[in-house]
Amino acid sequence: MKGTSLGKWIWVLLGGLSLIIRYTLSAPTIEQYYSRGLFLWIRRIIDTGLGWFPFPLIYLFFFLLIVWLIKSIVQTNWSNFFQWNRVGQHLLSITAFLGGVAFFFFFLWGFNYGRIPFTQQLSLKLEPIPIDTLKEKLNYKTEELLILREQVAAQRTAALDTAFQPINMEQLIRQSVVQSLKEVGYPTAGKVRGRKLKPKGIFLRFSSAGLYWPFVGEGNIDSGLHVLQQPFTMAHEIAHGYGITNEGICNFIAYLACQKSNDSFIQYAGAVSYWRYLAGAYQQHRQEEYWSFREQLPKGFLADMDAINTTLRQYPDIMPRFRNFAYDKYLKSQGISEGLQSYSQIVMLVEAWEKKERDKESANVRNLN
Repeated sequence: MKGTSLGKWIWVLLGGLSLIIRYTLSAPTIEQYYSRGLFLWIRRIIDTGLGWFPFPLIYLFFFLLIVWLIKSIVQTNWSNFFQWNRVGQHLLSITAFLGGVAFFFFFLWGFNYGRIPFTQQLSLKLEPIPIDTLKEKLNYKTEELLILREQVAAQRTAALDTAFQPINMEQLIRQSVVQSLKEVGYPTAGKVRGRKLKPKGIFLRFSSAGLYWPFVGEGNIDSGLHVLQQPFTMAHEIAHGYGITNEGICNFIAYLACQKSNDSFIQYAGAVSYWRYLAGAYQQHRQEEYWSFREQLPKGFLADMDAINTTLRQYPDIMPRFRNFAYDKYLKSQGISEGLQSYSQIVMLVEAWEKKERDKESANVRNLN
């Protein structure tokens, strides 16, 4: 009994120590010694040891968790379980379990929440985009988008389907994510897996499209997503696996990754995902103008948009308010002050990045002259 209690206290202490480290160490310290140090080795070990599994490891994780819970229930002496003198033991067991969860969460990935902010490392200044500029961006990105669609399926007016998706999509996306992260100065290690989970709607019914599960080190996307949403979402979750915690930054990396892909379908799918954010931002300010603009777009592109919306409507949310409230509070507790709003930061991030690239090109031209 004493040995059992000692083991529980160890997990309590490890969990408490993890929280202390997370909220007391400075961002530069976490960045240098964890995010760009220990975490890279953790990433290699996970991917070398588990990345070869032919099925999503989150299935195995929850299977083993359920087996452990059943075993614990069966082995419990229920005759004296509810006695008052055992309340302390029960509380210790619960705290030990939570301590173990906290320790593995932070050790395997979660300390990345405390690293130096992405925008600070890249010197990106996020500013609200004036509505007229937003309209210009929408027009320009729409033109780019339509060119990409012609490259994928010229003259096709029906929505794109799985026949256009590359067989080795996960590999192509991971390569592009790694390339994009290296371009912005972020180290990568290992080969983060991006898995499709079933049953369909497993995430969509909770207002989500995917999940990075740090306890197995894999990114997961809902297999119910429309084929055009899958590349961007997979890139987003793989970016999480390489140590990016902010949702908006993962969207931004996903956008860059899809842009850099050599596969025209992935390029188009990524452009579609970004366009939906951009169009949504414009629609909030000028709804009637947006719908007038949308009605003039080619039938093939509109068919793609309608197919995405139709697919999403097949999976109505379960407890959307509770999910939004809980996840918003979780993100804010980890230092992401924008909470759920961080997802839509992608529009300002892309604008800040493109401005930085334009300024860099102008400086190079001046130096040549």
